Amino acid sequence: MDFEFQILNYIQDHFRSGLMDALMSTVSIMGKLSWCWVVLAIILLIIKKTRKCGITLALDVVFNLVASSLIIKPLVSRMRPCVLNRTVQVLSSIPFDGSFPSGHTLFAFGAATVIFIYNKGLGLLAYLFACVMGFSRMYLYMHFPTDVLFGGILGIIFAVVVYSLQQSFMRKGGRRLKNAY
Repeated sequence: MDFEFQILNYIQDHFRSGLMDALMSTVSIMGKLSWCWVVLAIILLIIKKTRKCGITLALDVVFNLVASSLIIKPLVSRMRPCVLNRTVQVLSSIPFDGSFPSGHTLFAFGAATVIFIYNKGLGLLAYLFACVMGFSRMYLYMHFPTDVLFGGILGIIFAVVVYSLQQSFMRKGGRRLKNAY
C-alpha cells in the first residue's frame, strides 16, 4: 500500500492547483450516484436510433450497482486513502462506503464500453472521459490507484457480460417468437 500512497502523494504534490481542483471536483460530481449514466441511458432510450445502446447502458448501470455497491465493496471493505491519511486536504465529503473498487471509474468504463460497442468514435471519447474520471478519484484522494485500475477493468468486463447476456437473450427470445407463429 505504500507505493499507492506514493502515487497519490505525487499527484497531490505535482498536479494540485485551483484549476485542477475545480475540474476534478466537477468531473467527480458527474459520476456521483451514477446520475450522469442514468440520464445518458434515458436520453439514449428516448431516441429510436440509439435505443439498443440505451437499453444496454441501463442494464449495465443496474448490474454495476448491484455488483459493486451491494456485493464487492461490502466484501472487500477497504478503507479509503483519505480516511487513512488525514493530513491531505479533501475537497469533498468522504463517502461512507468502501474504497475498492472505484464505483465512479467502474461506471465510467462500463458506460464507455457500451458506447464503444455501438459507436467506436464516441466510445473512444467516452473512454477518454472515463480515464479522467478515474484520475479525478485519485486526485481527490478518495481512491487508491488499484481501486481505480480494478474499477476500470471490472467496468469493461461487466459491460461486455451485460451486452453478451442481452444479445443471447434477444436471440433466444427472437427464436421463441418465430416458433410461436
